[in-house]
Amino acid sequence: MGYIPSLGSFVGVVGGVLAVSLISTAGLLYRYQTSLIYPSSFPAGSKAEVNTPDEYDLPYIEEELITPDSERLRVFVMLQGTKLAARRPMPRIQEVTDDDEKRPTQPVERKSTPTQTGIAPLDVVDAQLASKRPTVLFLHANAGNMGHRLPLAAVFFKRFGCNVIMLSYRGYGFSTGSPNERGIKIDTQTTLDYIRSHPALSSTILVAYGQSIGGAVAIDLAARNPASVHALILENTFLSVPELIPHVLPPVRPFAFLCREYWNSGVAITKISSRVPTLFLSGRQDELVPPPHMDALFARCNSTVKLKKEFADGTHNDTCIKPGYFEAIGEFLLAHVVTLVNDKSTAAVVAEKETLQQQGAKAKSAAKEAGSSDESSDDWVQMSHSEVKDEAAKARSQAKDADAPTLSKVPTKL
Repeated sequence: MGYIPSLGSFVGVVGGVLAVSLISTAGLLYRYQTSLIYPSSFPAGSKAEVNTPDEYDLPYIEEELITPDSERLRVFVMLQGTKLAARRPMPRIQEVTDDDEKRPTQPVERKSTPTQTGIAPLDVVDAQLASKRPTVLFLHANAGNMGHRLPLAAVFFKRFGCNVIMLSYRGYGFSTGSPNERGIKIDTQTTLDYIRSHPALSSTILVAYGQSIGGAVAIDLAARNPASVHALILENTFLSVPELIPHVLPPVRPFAFLCREYWNSGVAITKISSRVPTLFLSGRQDELVPPPHMDALFARCNSTVKLKKEFADGTHNDTCIKPGYFEAIGEFLLAHVVTLVNDKSTAAVVAEKETLQQQGAKAKSAAKEAGSSDESSDDWVQMSHSEVKDEAAKARSQAKDADAPTLSKVPTKL
């Protein structure tokens, strides 16, 4: 009997193995969680090449922003009212097989390199146009870099007439540093501060557009900047990273509490102003973020204007190419974001008229003191507040009519 292990000892051995395995798993989760959550090197080459907007005939400037903690962020800035001054010819390269057999020369799209900034010279067509259009801040998902999202940016720029700002978070593309929640929050705040200090963009309506973890980034940014983020578009994002772990990594479910990266959107979304229109785009076959996460975020959103568009066969990565995706965005922009732009324009018109009234009143008073009988100023001064509002409303209506043709031409897919 001595050589036959007892059931108790067998259970003890198995239990020990499981304990070691679980402890090892927990240790791996704790140590490598940032690599799991932010796979910035995937797909291969993501940190060596970044596609540039001119490949899609988009005018742009590539900026390098310095964060408060001294990281360097690469940012694409695409302004309405500008165009490319010159399209640089695409270089040609020789591809070589493993046995050094040369293939025919292949044309290759020009891509940004780690040392290039501001590489696309621009012609200014309408210096005022950018300041009159919405600005979309692209907040990308957890893999790749900003260059991979350029087909989407092209739709916002060309079809919807928006200014577009794109950034690669720290550790992505050619941005320096290593990604983590704290750092990415600094990155997006730095980019927002850049937009709000930009001469053409500072007063524009800002739409934060986030996919997957980018949705969490957008929610956080809006919650922390109630006066600067005016609308949200969220695609396939989640309640929080710890709540997502049991679905994405079932073996480490018991150790979700070890996660140091939170992105607690379920709480943050409740802190966003009710005046921020929010569009939820949900792929109902999402294999990474269970659709109930989007449903719960929608339920917790306090916005007086919140819309949800569901895509029955949309998965985590292909929802954006499903029929109806850009129609939903176009309708949202036209109905709720352009309204914000025009409301802002109306306020400016009213303010200008009221300033003129005040100036006219002062002129009239000065004329009376001087004994002048200039009656021409009376008509100017006597414009009622309701007449001022009527005139502003007329300007708003004309602006909306001008916007409609651009925003109504929405494609069914990229």
